[in-house]
Amino acid sequence: MIQPSDPTSSVTYKTAKAAEKFWLVAAAATTVYVGYLWVTEDMTRWTLGLFPCIAWLWFVVRRTFRKRMEREL
Repeated sequence: MIQPSDPTSSVTYKTAKAAEKFWLVAAAATTVYVGYLWVTEDMTRWTLGLFPCIAWLWFVVRRTFRKRMEREL
């Protein structure tokens, strides 16, 4: 298989970058939403904090994967 002249233009790299952006937006949105629920509800449900934590964890995993791809280029 012929490699493109610019490795950052490969489909795998672009997919990894798009996944990283998706998880960044998802993590920020869930953090804001859960924070809003905690402030506005009378009975705080602490287990809702798992959703932002999982989203931030996936963002870090995807970012690490993409940075590792850049290092290999």
